[in-house]
Order: sequence, then structure tokens, then C-alpha cells
Amino acid sequence: MASPTADPDRQPPSFTEAVQRDLTAQSFREAMSRVATAVHVVTTDGPGGRMGATVSAFCSVSDEPPSVLICLNRSTRLHAAILKNRVFCVNTLSEGHEDVSDAFAGRGQLAMEDRFARTSWAPLATGCPALEDASLSVDCGVFSLSEVGTHSVIIGTVSDIRMRESGRSLIYIQRGYRSLPK
Repeated sequence: MASPTADPDRQPPSFTEAVQRDLTAQSFREAMSRVATAVHVVTTDGPGGRMGATVSAFCSVSDEPPSVLICLNRSTRLHAAILKNRVFCVNTLSEGHEDVSDAFAGRGQLAMEDRFARTSWAPLATGCPALEDASLSVDCGVFSLSEVGTHSVIIGTVSDIRMRESGRSLIYIQRGYRSLPK
């Protein structure tokens, strides 16, 4: 229901107009830090190499066919490896995985093989590494890719899923880890 003082002829701003306000990349990152998100490590393996990185942008797309999406910065090594390998696995972390998240986020400047050596991994259907004690691992083949700004939205068709007793879910908000009971 419209407010009695609302201007019925006023049109909402276009997408371009809305983005052109006093919005900076820094203020946008600060705003997004206030949104709680689950913590995931996305992995890949194949001709493009074995890679992994911590990500927050992951969600389901459809259950018919089962599909998910991730968003990755196009300048990352993981992005290049996924494009070459055409497969990825999303590993959802639980409380106690903060060190895994930090390692794959690049904290500590560990070489990629040292990041994987910190815990146990097993390949799923596509050959991607799945974290042995992840609460959820979703193994996918790349279905499509779209570019938005600095990132790619990569949709994957699910090939395999492994679920474990999740315990307390690891989330990230205001630049820090928290956990939620199951």
C-alpha cells in the first residue's frame, strides 16, 4: 500500500544511478562485512593444478538439475585453475576450522601444497579435493560463467555431495569468526 505522501509519478533509480552515489569500494566492503556468511573453502584439481581458496559467496541455484554458484575474483589463481580444470568442490567449514580458512585465505603466506598439507583431503567424483571433516562438500562440474565487475559468477552442476555431522557452523561477520549451534 502506498503512503499518502508518496509521489505516484516517482520512478525508482536505475541500476546505474543507484551505483553512482557516494559509494566506494571501501564503504561497500565495510557494509558487506556486516552480513553474516558461512565460511567455505573452494578447491579444484586437474590440468590447471590443485588449488583452493576461502570464499563466502556460495549458494544453491536449483535442485533440478542440482546446481550451485560461487563468485570468484577473476584475478585469482583459483579462478584460472577452475576455468582450466572445469571442476570445483565447495567445502563448508565448522567451528575449529578457523586455521583452515585462514590458510586458504592466504594468511601466513603458505605455499598451496602446505595449505593442503594442514589437514586431510579425499577426492570426490570429479577428482576435486574434499575436506575430510567438512560439514558439507559439494563437488561440481562447471556449467556456466558470467562476468560482473571484477568477479565471475560460476554455476556448477553437482556431481557428488558428502555430508557429515556439522557440529557448530563457522560463520564470518564483522571481519571475525563466530560459530552457531546446529
